[in-house]
Amino acid sequence: MKPIMQKNMHKPEDGIIGDCYRACICSLLEIDDVDIPNFVEDKNYPLNVVEFLRTKGFRMGNSIEEPKDMEYYMVFGMSPRGFRHSVIYSKGKLVHDPNPEGGGVIPDLYVWLYPRECD
Repeated sequence: MKPIMQKNMHKPEDGIIGDCYRACICSLLEIDDVDIPNFVEDKNYPLNVVEFLRTKGFRMGNSIEEPKDMEYYMVFGMSPRGFRHSVIYSKGKLVHDPNPEGGGVIPDLYVWLYPRECD
């Protein structure tokens, strides 16, 4: 995992959609954020994420329960700023918040990436 900070802070009043999700995916894949779109700006983003991950040789899993066998994984939930946010955990602890203000999330969904050959 290589921590990547988000570049766009969520400001709906200005029409700006934050890119914490992109920053977390980049962090987990250890790739530069210029190589990946801000998926949530597109109404078809779930399918676009799946296709992007496929090109990188990965799939995505999710659960409302924390994964026990993954070293790093994304956690989604409500941030202290009152918006949904994504961060990275390891072994039940926050290890990277891509928002410079930090604060983590109140977890409600766990998402992890795994190589396609593990299907």
